[in-house]
Amino acid sequence: MDERAPPAIHLHLIAYSAETRSAIGPGWALLDNLANPRPDWYEYWPLRQHLLTQPLDEDAFYGFFSPKFSHKTGLDHAQTRDFVAAHAAQADVLLFSPQPDMGAFFLNVFEQGETFDPGLIDAYGAFLQSIGRAAPLRQMVMDTRQVCFSNYFVARPAFWREWLALNEALFAVCEGPDTPLQRALTHATTYTGSGGGVQRKVFLQERAASLLLATQPGWRSVPHDPFGMGWSMSRFREYPQDAYISDALKRAFRDTGWPHYMQVFAQVRQRFIQPVKQAA
Repeated sequence: MDERAPPAIHLHLIAYSAETRSAIGPGWALLDNLANPRPDWYEYWPLRQHLLTQPLDEDAFYGFFSPKFSHKTGLDHAQTRDFVAAHAAQADVLLFSPQPDMGAFFLNVFEQGETFDPGLIDAYGAFLQSIGRAAPLRQMVMDTRQVCFSNYFVARPAFWREWLALNEALFAVCEGPDTPLQRALTHATTYTGSGGGVQRKVFLQERAASLLLATQPGWRSVPHDPFGMGWSMSRFREYPQDAYISDALKRAFRDTGWPHYMQVFAQVRQRFIQPVKQAA
């Protein structure tokens, strides 16, 4: 009988202002980014500062979320903590990714990003090639066990270190000399955020967890049911049954490798992606 104490769970909300700090509900730890010296990096800046400077308990779980976490997921601190605790023995990473239609109707998070920011895949593909970690971004299949948007995940330190290493390599290129790759990674997108065009690097670092889960099968991930969370504001939200089917087909393909599942998925996907590309 295993009588070890349950692992500690540390869940943080990032505060960018006095207003967001005062709005933090009970239970959450504060990740202070009130100074916000690098707003161009959004959540990555306070996350990297914490991970680079603070010691972590190897057996514990850590999560660092934007102030919009509860609004987007519908989960408060207690619900998030309870889910982590319930699955801690079976997981290295727990996923809390909203907008399930954005995950379901696309082959992977990079295809989804490319649809709204043409050039994203080529830029990230070139970056991965440059650091010796080339990956088939256009062919990779992801289901809810790999899809993660907005850095909404909780993980053990081992996964956070791997995540940080990948994103620090991205950070080094983006902060480095002016090169075609650096310009491609820092390209201004049409997403305006809180001020000006948000650079592509922000959306790339948010996809690091998905890439690791899809390419390194040793990580055990457990997703919270995303279909009860906030859906996107696109027309995709109008077809929930197709979203359930699409994710189930991708999950079945990843588990079996049988091509029939992807043939049917492609038929469902095609009905949704083309109109979005035309409207982008």
